[in-house]
Amino acid sequence: MMPPIAEWSTVVVSAIYLAVAWTLTVLMALALPRVSPQSRSALRWPLLAVFILALGDSFHTIPRMYRTFTGRPLPYLLNWFGREWDWIALGLVISSATMSLFYLFLFQYRQERRGIRWDIWSWAILGLLIVRLGILPCPLNGWEGHAAPGWRVYRNIPFTLMGLMVIVALFRDRSEMAGRDRRLMEAIAWCLVVSFATYWVTILGAEQYPVLGAMMLPKTIAYMVAIILLYRLAFQLTIAGGTK
Repeated sequence: MMPPIAEWSTVVVSAIYLAVAWTLTVLMALALPRVSPQSRSALRWPLLAVFILALGDSFHTIPRMYRTFTGRPLPYLLNWFGREWDWIALGLVISSATMSLFYLFLFQYRQERRGIRWDIWSWAILGLLIVRLGILPCPLNGWEGHAAPGWRVYRNIPFTLMGLMVIVALFRDRSEMAGRDRRLMEAIAWCLVVSFATYWVTILGAEQYPVLGAMMLPKTIAYMVAIILLYRLAFQLTIAGGTK
């Protein structure tokens, strides 16, 4: 468990993040019918990316908020793989899966922008996603308590490789852009770098030093900024310039 001040800070920031993520999801969904069919094909991907991120994070953030504000967990427990799971543990599995889908959808948006369908990068990211999803339900992950030695690292290797591939692709794309789009694309890529850097500090150190769990704060903020920038990149310019 994190120290109380870190727990409260994480919950407050997570609540703000969820509010932003769901608001952006609604704004994207309302804007999508207003763009041309040609643009709509690409813009469905950032909509799906932000929606799946908001949905998955809701599964563990809301039970965590309940626990923090009431001092007790949600009363319902689930039996999965012969073990009793609380809602936070189950939510962590779900959000780990949906966060992985976020990177696949974000990469597909990049592909659509460039007029690329499925190439070797797409298949590689999909393969890593399948490996990641296959690892997540394993009981050795210890979602309801302490993971078996090494499993916090094992389950995050394919996820991190997915993220690195997307980050590299975004940094490569900035060289072909100018002005506003270049700045937004670069800023999104740096937000993802920050999110992974802080995430790995938590993975490697939080079990031994619980205070490092507070590093999830900059991780959450980095994702929040990234999806705001993604909305600006994908939707605001398109709408401002008409249904192009």
